[in-house]
Amino acid sequence: MSSVLDSDRVLQKPQRKRIRRPITAIEAAEAAAFADVAAAICVLSRVLPIAGAAILVSSIPFALLGARRRLRVGLLAGVTGWIVALLFGGYGTANMVGSAAVMGVFCGIAIRRRWSGPTTFGVSIVALGIPAAVFFTGLLAVFSTYREFMFDQIRNGVGGTARILSNAGLTDVQALDRAVTAALRVWPLTISVGTLVGVVLAAMATAVVVRAPVVSLMKRLGQPVTDSVVEETGLIAPVPVSLRDVSVTHPGAITPTISGINADIGVGGLVSVTGRNGAGKSTLASVISGRRPTMGSVFRRGNPGLGAPGGTAVIGQRPETSVLGLQVGDDLAWGDPHLTPQQAADLLDRVGLRVGLDAETARLSGGQLQRLAIAGALARNPQLLVSDESTAMVDKSGRDELMSVYRGLAGTGTTVVHITHDADEIDRADHTIAVPGGDTTTHEAPSSARGRMVAGGGRIDVRGLRFAHDSGTPWHRDVLAQVDLIIAPGQTVLITGANGAGKSTLARLLAGIERPDEGVVLLDGVPVQNNRTGALFGHQYARLSLVRARVRDDIADAAGLISSSNPVIVESLREMGLDRSIADQRVDHLSVGQQRRVALAGLLAARPRVLVLDEPLAGLDEPSRVAMVTALARVRASGTTLIVVTHDVDELTPIADRLLEVPQIEPGPVRLARSSRASLAGVVGRVLPGTSPAKRLWVGSKVFAIAALALMFGINPTWVSVAAAVIIAVAWTAAGRVPVAALPRLPWWIFLVMLGGGFVTAMGGGAPFVTIAGVELGLGGASTWAILISITIISFYVSLLFCWTTPMVEVPAFSQRLVGYAAKIGVPAQSVAVSVTVALRLLPFMIGDFRVLLQTVAQRRSPGQRSVRDRAEQWSACMPIACALAAQNAREVAASMDNRGGIGSVSRPDRRPGLLDVVVIAGIVAIVAAALVLG
Repeated sequence: MSSVLDSDRVLQKPQRKRIRRPITAIEAAEAAAFADVAAAICVLSRVLPIAGAAILVSSIPFALLGARRRLRVGLLAGVTGWIVALLFGGYGTANMVGSAAVMGVFCGIAIRRRWSGPTTFGVSIVALGIPAAVFFTGLLAVFSTYREFMFDQIRNGVGGTARILSNAGLTDVQALDRAVTAALRVWPLTISVGTLVGVVLAAMATAVVVRAPVVSLMKRLGQPVTDSVVEETGLIAPVPVSLRDVSVTHPGAITPTISGINADIGVGGLVSVTGRNGAGKSTLASVISGRRPTMGSVFRRGNPGLGAPGGTAVIGQRPETSVLGLQVGDDLAWGDPHLTPQQAADLLDRVGLRVGLDAETARLSGGQLQRLAIAGALARNPQLLVSDESTAMVDKSGRDELMSVYRGLAGTGTTVVHITHDADEIDRADHTIAVPGGDTTTHEAPSSARGRMVAGGGRIDVRGLRFAHDSGTPWHRDVLAQVDLIIAPGQTVLITGANGAGKSTLARLLAGIERPDEGVVLLDGVPVQNNRTGALFGHQYARLSLVRARVRDDIADAAGLISSSNPVIVESLREMGLDRSIADQRVDHLSVGQQRRVALAGLLAARPRVLVLDEPLAGLDEPSRVAMVTALARVRASGTTLIVVTHDVDELTPIADRLLEVPQIEPGPVRLARSSRASLAGVVGRVLPGTSPAKRLWVGSKVFAIAALALMFGINPTWVSVAAAVIIAVAWTAAGRVPVAALPRLPWWIFLVMLGGGFVTAMGGGAPFVTIAGVELGLGGASTWAILISITIISFYVSLLFCWTTPMVEVPAFSQRLVGYAAKIGVPAQSVAVSVTVALRLLPFMIGDFRVLLQTVAQRRSPGQRSVRDRAEQWSACMPIACALAAQNAREVAASMDNRGGIGSVSRPDRRPGLLDVVVIAGIVAIVAAALVLG
């Protein structure tokens, strides 16, 4: 029996009745990724006084999703963002994300459907304004005590403002006070009309602000990826497979990525796929694993069975997006909750991964993550395993170990297709498929151009350097100790060492990005600065070093040139061995090798005294590696002091003056500061090290505590409720063994807001009254304000306690339990569990990428350039790239989900609550009930 997939079958799609399709893997992944972007912005706003602006900015990723996907995906993203923000930032942050989601998704739909202004206005009234008015009016009707509490705040605030203005000589301000008081007497009408008008105005303002950036981002991202996996039933037989004249043209592209490919892959054995960067090797791998070609034929005996037992499994290049679970055991059980612990352990043994099933995947090295990805693929006993450059980002020993695993699998009957640039790996294959085309724009610069961009290197002096991540906090981790180093002007130094030794950290210190805890890093006798006049840093992931859309614009921005037509741009490209025609291309259309050299061209055009590069050869094919080494030789010839972190010592030794190996230090005792050194942004979403009774509690018990406090404050916002909340928070703090060093330093403006608000409400507040310096103040108003501030602080602190005492790895199992409860009442919620889990998995990488982007933009700023406009431009430059990276991460995660069978269970079964949980829940109920009765 044979199955033929050809162009006729692709083009002749049967007409089907429109049905309600379930959420697909790519939709869930995009919902999670864009929700992460919005949640991160709103969490950051908790440490900056920009809440309103944060809601507006965070609506952009939701609007982009609304413009790209159907309404259900936007709603899923909103729910996901709300949950993630609640876990990391408390009620206030969650409500900010919720507001951004509503406004953003609505505006995205308006863009997608091309609504006119009047249409957008009318629909906003019906779809947003009226439902919001009904909801908030009903909510205030139910929680009457909280309603009066908030009305007191409004009366006191308006009365105090009116009194202050009146004392300043303004007349008729008391009329405002009387108008507000009268409006609150008829609050159902006032709240309904006010909410409707406010929501509609907010929606229209958001639509005006986000339209331009969303339209620009849609052009940048291209057509949204859709699920194109061949869906067939019957026999699963991915191999043998024959490809005849296969071509693939991606949506929006003019030329095919691959064209006229012919190949035969049999049963068993190791097949290597080679080709230049950009040749389409990954596209060919997707066809081999079951995606439809644009033209040509694919012959098999049956269905490729991507993600199905006995079918096809795929492992990607980036282990961060190939591994889906937050714990090792959960990743192996993704989509298969019935996997036994013994079966999981056998899979780990099979790939040589010596870690426990409860180990956190975020703490594994790159090589360990790739082994776990292989084990997850093997969980379904595939006949065909496709490795898409899975060894590219692993050091030499790790590559050898992974190749041994693949060789062993091939010897036991599994067909392994491995995409690689490495000559040794190609030699170990039984058969090789060469993909033509790709990056062929390597050009030798004319001799007259070499060395013309003379920079003049600087001298680096490192004395007594010691550095630890999160120094003086509970998360303190020593990285470097007693480093003394001198790098002469113009020297080229290679930095190498074992994974985790601190190579990249040392590089960031030498570039002035990080500051040492002890010692100094001097550039020509003064502390090194990360800018054009000091030291510049080139990241391993070149895309994070490019912040403008076009090549010439990015080089001009990196070099501080006024005009993007400056001849220095073409000259810098020639120095990197690139043709001048690349200057007008978009950076997203370049191959990885080209992006690396364009980033280096921009760095060198800035003429820094010191240039620090992190793994410049990683992931490049052989021609691109040769071109990069040649380019680095030219950098050396320019006189720049060059520092390169690399595993590829053999290839770079000929151009280096010195080799520095960073030793791995033994972790010492954690040195906690007497007073907190932690910033508010640095403690959000982090679990405390060590064990504690609070950590051992079931997740549901802690979620119950948060919900109970919210309900108590909604029913009875009084000092009695505040006291009850303090009792619960103090008990939680003690049970969590929270050290003083974990408590964050609050920003100065928080105290200013507290004092200012208290003064205004005291000016308009009620009895009892006191007179201070001749000013009569109402302690009643001050007390109401103090209750509100206390509720806000306690709510945020409780969210911190939840993060500090709840490993995020336990959340997916709890969410899977809730999915089971929802299913019993007929509510499908599996996509929510999947999206939340993916969001928690991606959030650390997204935050890391965003920090790198901010650093890239910051190092391009001239010394002293700190105006508000400049900072706004820096943030606006990061937003499109953050969304583009979110879309890319979503594509890779969706592919990984498809490789595991699509939407399915996200973890092993949740553990049951114990006796301690019952006691804790009963205690919370008793405290809250007492507060409600006494209040």
